[in-house]
Amino acid sequence: MAYVMFQYDRPTDTPSWNNYNRHVRDWITQLLHMPGVVSFMAYRTADKASPDTFTMLEFRTLEEARQAAASEQMKIILQELRSVGATARVLLVERSPFTPEPLFA
Repeated sequence: MAYVMFQYDRPTDTPSWNNYNRHVRDWITQLLHMPGVVSFMAYRTADKASPDTFTMLEFRTLEEARQAAASEQMKIILQELRSVGATARVLLVERSPFTPEPLFA
């Protein structure tokens, strides 16, 4: 599996925070409709460290993740995040061969 990971700080000023909250569900929906997407996960830090938000968009292959990261759709979403004060760092990562397979009961 491969992932496009975003790391960013959510906006803290009230107008940008409200604008971010109005759009975040739409951004997630758009990300989930990208070709090859398997899942979307988002995490917030509990200790207020920076960056405070991490999202992972999972793909079946590294090539699908690369294509998505370079896509026009992704560029638009990143620009919209910047417009509300959340500048995301984008990383392309893949599952380590040393990560054990999950055990299903």
